[in-house]
Amino acid sequence: MFVDFCAALESRGIRYVILAGHDFYPDRIDSDVDFMVSEADFERLPRLFASEGFIPGARLIHTSQHETTACCFVFTQQIGSRLAFLHADASASYRRRGRLWMRSETVLSSRRRSPGGFWIPAPAVEFEYYLVKRLDKGRLELPQLKVLAARFVEEAPACKAVLANILPPPLADSTAHAIARRDARWFANHTRELRQAILRSMSKEGLARRSIARVGELRRKWLRVMQPTGFVIAVLGPDGSGKTTVIEHLEHELAPVFRRARRFHLRPRFGTAPGTTTCAKPHGQPPRSWAASALKVLLFASDYWTGWLGIVLAARVRSTLLIFDRYYQDMLVDPVRYRLPPRFGLARSFAPSIPKPDMWLVLRTSPTALIARKQELDPMAAEDLVERYSNLTAELAGAFEISTDGALESSLERAVTTVRTELERRVFVRIGVAR
Repeated sequence: MFVDFCAALESRGIRYVILAGHDFYPDRIDSDVDFMVSEADFERLPRLFASEGFIPGARLIHTSQHETTACCFVFTQQIGSRLAFLHADASASYRRRGRLWMRSETVLSSRRRSPGGFWIPAPAVEFEYYLVKRLDKGRLELPQLKVLAARFVEEAPACKAVLANILPPPLADSTAHAIARRDARWFANHTRELRQAILRSMSKEGLARRSIARVGELRRKWLRVMQPTGFVIAVLGPDGSGKTTVIEHLEHELAPVFRRARRFHLRPRFGTAPGTTTCAKPHGQPPRSWAASALKVLLFASDYWTGWLGIVLAARVRSTLLIFDRYYQDMLVDPVRYRLPPRFGLARSFAPSIPKPDMWLVLRTSPTALIARKQELDPMAAEDLVERYSNLTAELAGAFEISTDGALESSLERAVTTVRTELERRVFVRIGVAR
């Protein structure tokens, strides 16, 4: 994907450089691929990356703008039930705190071909960019020092000139020696001093430019709230339909897309640990009274709203994958499991007001398979339960039915394909591209 990605940029006239960490590309890519383009080309990237066949066989399924001029794009290729990823982290001119730290044209004008055939900056330019960015983030450890040391060896005089330009003489010399020694402890003790020195060396941009940058940052934060990059999936289905297996597989395969993942069993439980208690024969318990059932439904409704406002909304803004194993609507399909009395309509009355996930996966299996896995059900009850879940799929907006009959690998592949397609659709809606 990386090789095709670079070729696609060139074929469309996009000048680029791979910024750092590229020494072993394309044979080994351990993290995000950081690259820089011009400010004009940066604005073109979302629609370009969403275009059909930009990377042959790959799809754009996620975008996250983490700075006004920096955005991460996640491409995937699917092989069976597994996903391969390319995280392309794009940036234009590097602006922070009202200062222009590095102009993209300066970086691009220095570019050269790497042994792997893709474009990289001149050693000293890459050295300056990487050093400034890592210090600005307040983190410069041994892996980053190895990169800086390699660039320093390539072009020592020019790298020393960079240090002399952004740091006072004594500190510049000490920094050069610490990089040569790869002394992470020295940098840990002097990071704050280095950041302040670099900040003083960078002149502020004009008022107009700073105002534009502030407006852009406010817009970015507003969009992160209004169009959160997190994703909520509710997985429904009777016991024995394979929910746990599907959920664990989705968590594993989708983890690289999101910053973190979290799972809930049925409900948020007011933010407490989701430790579950399972009943050996949930369909063999007597129903509760109407009063107790009403209290249970009210508890569930308040839990969903409290959890949604206190946990889920913030987690979605922070690009978290949240998966619910069952959801409120389970009570409508299988009231016996929740010990609701016959003809008890309160649960359905509350259903429209309960916050909804971004997508539903409803697992379907044959009554025969269900009985074989969960012998507490008789044939009639199993058939009725399967039909109820199937009807629920038709009722819920954004619901997809996944058959778990047959080979496990096929079921997992269908689940991954379904979620991947929905993530792709969401990206297209945000970018404004019809597909």
